[in-house]
Amino acid sequence: MNTEYFQIMGKELAESVFKQFSTRSILQLCQIAQISIRYEKWNPTTLGEFDRKNNAICLNLNAEVPPYQILAHEVGHYFIHQKNIQLSRAEEEIVASTFAEYFQE
Repeated sequence: MNTEYFQIMGKELAESVFKQFSTRSILQLCQIAQISIRYEKWNPTTLGEFDRKNNAICLNLNAEVPPYQILAHEVGHYFIHQKNIQLSRAEEEIVASTFAEYFQE
């Protein structure tokens, strides 16, 4: 897998979203895109989840990663699906992680 290619894709997605919504605040972006955020605690195998059916993101409060970083990553998944980008699971994780680097709390 060419990781660099998917990192570039994540950066381009982030730039596109920033251009469309004019914010780097992940919380403002969720509000504008009408993404609901839930906070739960579970075994930290997963840090967060994007629920496509309900347009919601659930953050694991037991995770050792700051919630805003998890949120930014999950919002990356949201926009990957919004833009109908077809990727494997591993490729999507790279794109979402790179996307998250361009947004802040």
